[in-house]
Amino acid sequence: MGGSGSKVTWKHNVPSPADPSLKSVMSEPLDEVKFSDEAFWKHLGALKREPLPVPLFAKALGVHVAKHEVTDRDDGTFLVTTTIGGYYGGEVDVNFVHSYDPDTNTWMQKCDRDPGLQKVSNAVGFRLHESPRTIEMWAVNEPARNSGVEVVAGLKGSVGAAIYSLSEKEVDVDAKADQPSKDGSGKLVAQSGPLDECIKSPAQFLETAFQAVKEGKGVPGIVEFAVIEENSSGVKTKEVIDTDGNGTLKVNYMHHVFDIGSGTAASTTYKDETYTTALSAWHTKVHSGPLIIEMFNESFPVRHAGEDVVRNLAPQVEQVLAKAVEETAASG
Repeated sequence: MGGSGSKVTWKHNVPSPADPSLKSVMSEPLDEVKFSDEAFWKHLGALKREPLPVPLFAKALGVHVAKHEVTDRDDGTFLVTTTIGGYYGGEVDVNFVHSYDPDTNTWMQKCDRDPGLQKVSNAVGFRLHESPRTIEMWAVNEPARNSGVEVVAGLKGSVGAAIYSLSEKEVDVDAKADQPSKDGSGKLVAQSGPLDECIKSPAQFLETAFQAVKEGKGVPGIVEFAVIEENSSGVKTKEVIDTDGNGTLKVNYMHHVFDIGSGTAASTTYKDETYTTALSAWHTKVHSGPLIIEMFNESFPVRHAGEDVVRNLAPQVEQVLAKAVEETAASG
């Protein structure tokens, strides 16, 4: 039933038994593994009541669980609120709502932030099937627009790198979160202060940024980089990122498009090497008079059922399954 001590062999991006038009992660048949539905859901519920785990690399930066509350609701669902401290110098609440549907034998976990703690609503589903005995799981991201402290950090990093490339001076870029865009749309952006003393024109900044992305510069944790396709206004790249400093690798397929004439750029992350399913995009606008740079991040609605879902959810399910098997055997 799988190697390396795992209890389950998983198949990713396969048709869901409930709706073949949707992709899910499915276990290989578990008919020889004896466990009851009740025991499985009981231990999954217990696991989901625990505090949100903080990665070791984040703990080293001072990120910690400041508060943890579980609230049982009258409708049978429960709310888990974990307050994360040390997040860009402040605190952020992460809210999970858990529910179980006996008609479809499905557990749903809905959260108001993504794993990077940006405000992106998402859902994770777990479903048990009887014949054959299998476990199904998937994740879905909802559309969202962000211009908070995470985007400010990205703006400060990219603008600071461009200024250093132009002048070899390290500058602490002044920037604020959630500001009304200077384009008059009323939409919120992360926004720099005036940069005329450091950058001559919108074109100079965008040309410098374009050169940087073609060389794979300024990407934290990058261990491998390749240019897939390039033309005069854009470049497609493949980036392999060490996400935690311990060898947990993630592959980003990026398409960077620069429009010097309009003072804009967009960097879109795609699901795979086909560049067909967009996951998210960073948008940049450079204004002149004074020269001010704005950014926001856009997340697109996508269902996930790939290796990342296996990596993130399989350890939880296998932990729950082991306890469910033990309890079922003891009660039998």
